[in-house]
Amino acid sequence: MPSRRVRRLVAVDETVLKVSGQTCYLWAAIDVDTNEVLAIYASRGRGIPSAIKFLRKILDSCEGKPVIVVDRGPWYRWALERLGITYIQETFGKRNRIERWFKEMKERTKRFYNNINAKTLKSLEELATAIAAMHNIIRQG
Repeated sequence: MPSRRVRRLVAVDETVLKVSGQTCYLWAAIDVDTNEVLAIYASRGRGIPSAIKFLRKILDSCEGKPVIVVDRGPWYRWALERLGITYIQETFGKRNRIERWFKEMKERTKRFYNNINAKTLKSLEELATAIAAMHNIIRQG
């Protein structure tokens, strides 16, 4: 994933997917200024523990603490406050970058498998990480 550096603004979101017939969540973060995908995380739940684990993953690619842009998911507020991270809640605007990335990811997987063909959370996370790496390489071009 990306190198550790100062990041001003990071948009985060999660999407619902099915893995082996079970609902799971794929979390992703994107640098609003560079459009670089910073972190991917797959979980069975969508709550405060998952949000904290994901937010810590984001911080691994950041020097300091960027401002995080989130939707109104109730799990974000408490997790961000606990980690001492400044955040902005918005529905559209800067968050559109992460929404577009999720659309791109789903379109790429649909072309090959008609759905996300992952048997485990780990394989889902690996597939999404590979798509994110391609996205980051293409964006540099």
